[in-house]
Amino acid sequence: MELKFASTTRPDKASANVQRRHKLVRSIDQQISYVRQMIEGAQPRAAWVWMDEAGTYFLPIKYGRQPIELKKGMFSIQCADLDIVEAALCTVRGMVLKGDFDDQLTKAAADIRQKFVKAAK
Repeated sequence: MELKFASTTRPDKASANVQRRHKLVRSIDQQISYVRQMIEGAQPRAAWVWMDEAGTYFLPIKYGRQPIELKKGMFSIQCADLDIVEAALCTVRGMVLKGDFDDQLTKAAADIRQKFVKAAK
């Protein structure tokens, strides 16, 4: 294996977008482990996924406690079973790392900060 050297150094602080992406990725990683527990028969309390009366699973993606709008007017992903939920989480994780949800994360972070400002008054 040949090494590829670069002259860049690690930045002192990551940008706000990168920090938000990593926060969401950590949450998604945690949800993937919860889904794996659900597949094995456990019922974790903090899992985002829920099932309706027809047996269809719905997966909202949350930043903090707030679900983010994935597409215009759509806040969850519909899945047929838990294996598809896990695959959807992996797909969303990749999209987050690419920056596909940066606008939604910026809006969600602003909404969260606004709630703290109101509470402080």
